[in-house]
Amino acid sequence: MFRDRCIVSCGILYPEMKHLMETGFLNPRRILFTPPGLHAKPAELERQLLKRLARLRESCPGNKIIVAYGKKCYVNADEPVKRVDTILQAQGPGIARLQGDYGYDILASFEDRQRISGGREDKVLWFTLGWLKSWKTIYQRYFGWDRADANANFPGYYDKIIVLDSLGVAEEYMTEHAEEILEIFDWTGLEMEFHPISLDRLKGLLVESVSQ
Repeated sequence: MFRDRCIVSCGILYPEMKHLMETGFLNPRRILFTPPGLHAKPAELERQLLKRLARLRESCPGNKIIVAYGKKCYVNADEPVKRVDTILQAQGPGIARLQGDYGYDILASFEDRQRISGGREDKVLWFTLGWLKSWKTIYQRYFGWDRADANANFPGYYDKIIVLDSLGVAEEYMTEHAEEILEIFDWTGLEMEFHPISLDRLKGLLVESVSQ
């Protein structure tokens, strides 16, 4: 189904995309990833996205390109009307974006997150597996936050961190990365838990993108 398609994806979704390719669901002609967390640097997000789209056009004549980015992943105070979709529309026809608001929304819908959080979706800091691996780069390097910034932005606003565990890594991660989990708690002031999810939503969005 995806053999004639090329994909550009945010690196936040790398673990899930890699798994879908390894298990045979996803067989794109080519797939490229942008660095995770570039929503914190909108100008760089646009540059990296356009750079990869240009490379993919060489492999996918006719612009049969799927973009795995959330609708709200690009927010720029200097250009308030610009979004990921307006960037893509300027590149011409043939580019389909997965229909989700953010990376975590591509994996678990609002309704799913409401169910998982007991109706407190907006009080949870949602992590994907890619976010879990890149949190320090995103918050400390891209946003430039120190411990004081973290203390001002996390406790009181969020109840906890929930990792959307689509690959069943919870037990292994808690065993082999206990110190990192403690570091996240120490820095954010939030307890972290893993919640198992399927990849059905991501698969469905990928299938839908082929018919867009």
